[in-house]
Amino acid sequence: MPIRFSDRYWNDCWAHRRRVRDRIRCAILAAGLGRRLEPLTVRYIPKPLFPLGGKLPMVETWVRKMVESGITDLSMNLCVLKDTIKQHLGDGAKYGATISYVEEVVPSGTLGGVCKQVLGRRAKALPGERPLETEPFAGGTVIALSGDIVTNFGPELLEELYDVHKRVGASFTLVLVPIPPERRKDFGTALLRDPEHRAGALVSSGRIVDFIEKDPDSPSNLNNASIYLVESSLLEEIDPLRTEAKLGVEQPFYDFGKHVFPALLGKLPYAKLARDHLLWGVEYRGAWFDVGQKRDYLRVNEHVLDGTLHANLPFESLPWGYLGADVAIDFSRVEIVPPVVIGNHCIVEPGTTLGPYAVIGDGWTIEKGARVVRSVLWERYPMFRDDGSRVDDNRRRLIDRHEVREGVAVEECIVAGGTIERDYRASTVEVREDGAVVDSPIDDQPGGERA
Repeated sequence: MPIRFSDRYWNDCWAHRRRVRDRIRCAILAAGLGRRLEPLTVRYIPKPLFPLGGKLPMVETWVRKMVESGITDLSMNLCVLKDTIKQHLGDGAKYGATISYVEEVVPSGTLGGVCKQVLGRRAKALPGERPLETEPFAGGTVIALSGDIVTNFGPELLEELYDVHKRVGASFTLVLVPIPPERRKDFGTALLRDPEHRAGALVSSGRIVDFIEKDPDSPSNLNNASIYLVESSLLEEIDPLRTEAKLGVEQPFYDFGKHVFPALLGKLPYAKLARDHLLWGVEYRGAWFDVGQKRDYLRVNEHVLDGTLHANLPFESLPWGYLGADVAIDFSRVEIVPPVVIGNHCIVEPGTTLGPYAVIGDGWTIEKGARVVRSVLWERYPMFRDDGSRVDDNRRRLIDRHEVREGVAVEECIVAGGTIERDYRASTVEVREDGAVVDSPIDDQPGGERA
């Protein structure tokens, strides 16, 4: 590995210290279509790259946590705008890791995504798919997780989770987080039998005896947190049952919550397993957020600025927030209502008001009298046409000046770019290739049933 960490560094990493690093792989699910976040996920970057605090991609937080744990064998499955993730993370060497990728034309569900990353050339090839050429993972345990989950679940808790998983002999262990009862209709929930109460952030642990998908009347409010430990031997057993991840499939088998968990519980009649597998749950009480919708993304950034969510932002930390490099600003002539992030290479003119919860990404000019409140303004990310082709970066700079004009108010918005010449509230704002700035209500979502 090009980066030579000291023995002292590795001894602080639990997987290395306990000599299990070669037996663990982290498989990150990053191939979702992100339809509820369109047009951002179609024209700019995929959801796992959405920045926290103006700079830190959500998926990168997981890469860093794994390396801090001593786990350097990482993989990801990719689909939408896949090259943007590969360009950002590369082969992982920058972080002290090795990252491999599985590229999917159509997402194959949570089960398919993990099976392909772990089983490689031994994974089932579905109609229209080419067999993979990658070698199977030689170790026994996989940390599988969604790249769009933002949480304080870090290395110490990963070690504790690993201990529980191994001690009870589970084939599959889920992290569970409590949700308000009224949100049970939005999440899959698990019911534990006689849970053991524990000290610390992992407050209870027990066998899962039922898993209920998005039922407002579920007897449990323990939500699937999309952080898993799974044995590769189980994946080898259930991979032959795997189907395409789409509606209308007879006897579908591609999703952990909809198919795998019921099968492990003996409640999926057409998916009988050769032996009993222990499905285990561990309840986590701590910061955890699923960025499923645009308002979720705004709220997550608020928690980052508040410090509720731990994020190592690459800016100067100040009492009012964070400040990037090469910023033109006279602090005696602007109003800052904390917390606020001002990224690199910004110009903030006198008479502006920023905050609370204003995240100004790199390269913005905020003219006098403008006001930005509870909004995230992105730096210039790659821009794509509807056919998937990329707009030339020089062309992008010509049409996207990244300016909020004099006296304009931006509130409760995600702004991908443009010259903002009028007020926007509760909107997603973007610039088109002809330079036109367009917006849509922030709560807009595409219609149709999801697989």
